[in-house]
Amino acid sequence: MRVSTKTTAVSFAARLTLLLAMIAGAPLAVAGTKTTQPPLKHININLNDRAALRNGAMFFMQRCMACHSVQGSRFIELTKPLGLSPKQVEKYLNPTNRRVRQTMVSAMPKGIAKKFLSKAAPDLTVIAKRRTPDWLYTYLTSFYLDPSRPTGVNNVVFYNVAMPDVFAGLQGLQAPVKKEGYRFGSPTKIAMGVKPVTKGSMTHKQFDTMSKDLVTFLYYVAHPHQQERYAIGPWILGLFGLMSIVSFMMYKGYWQRIVPPEGGRWWSYWKRK
Repeated sequence: MRVSTKTTAVSFAARLTLLLAMIAGAPLAVAGTKTTQPPLKHININLNDRAALRNGAMFFMQRCMACHSVQGSRFIELTKPLGLSPKQVEKYLNPTNRRVRQTMVSAMPKGIAKKFLSKAAPDLTVIAKRRTPDWLYTYLTSFYLDPSRPTGVNNVVFYNVAMPDVFAGLQGLQAPVKKEGYRFGSPTKIAMGVKPVTKGSMTHKQFDTMSKDLVTFLYYVAHPHQQERYAIGPWILGLFGLMSIVSFMMYKGYWQRIVPPEGGRWWSYWKRK
C-alpha cells in the first residue's frame, strides 16, 4: 500500500498547525493560572547562635512535635549544636520519652491527625529545603481568622491551610489585610498581610523572636552539616589549587622532553595538513 506524497504533506501541515496553535496558546494558559503572591518577611539565619537554636528546639518540642515529626534527625544530634549533654537533651527536649539515639517521631497515634484534621501532619525534616526561611517565618506569623475554614483560620502564604493556629494563645488573633489580586486567574481579594485583633501572652517582639528561633532550628535540621562544610570548604579549595599547580609542573616537566621528529610539540600533530 502506497501513501501519496500529497497526503503526507497535508498530515505534516496539520501537525505543524496544531503545534503552532499550542505554542501560541501557552501564554494564555499561563495567564489563566495567574496568582498574586503575598510579600514575604525577611529573616537572617545564623546557625552559630546557640541561644536561638536552643529556644527553637524547645518551642518545637513543646508546640510542634505533638503532631509533626522530624524523622531525618535524632535527639543525640542536638547535643553538639545546642551545647547540651545527652542526658540534658533527653530530659528537656524529649517529650515523647524515646531513647536519645532514636529519631524524633511525634507521639500522636497514626490516623488521629487525619481523622480530625483531614490530613496527616507532614514530616518537617526537610521543610526548610522545600521552603525558604523567609516563607517559613511569614507562615508562622501570618495566621488569620477565617470562619469558612474548618479550623477557623487561614494563612497568608498557604491558602486554605489545614493546620490550626497553635500559636494563637501566644500571638493573639489576627485579621487579614486584603487587596485586589488574582487566584488561579480569577480576580478576587487576596490576603496580603495581617493585623492584630486580640493580644496574646507574648508581646509582638517576643513572638517575633520565637518564630525566628523556630525557623533557625528547622533550618538546622534540614542542613545539619552546613557549618562543617563551610569550615572545610576553603581547605578543600586550597588543596585543589595546590594539586593544579603540581599537576601543571609535572605536565611541563614531562612534555618538554618529548619532541616529535617533525619538531614542535605533540599538539602540533592536529595542525598538520
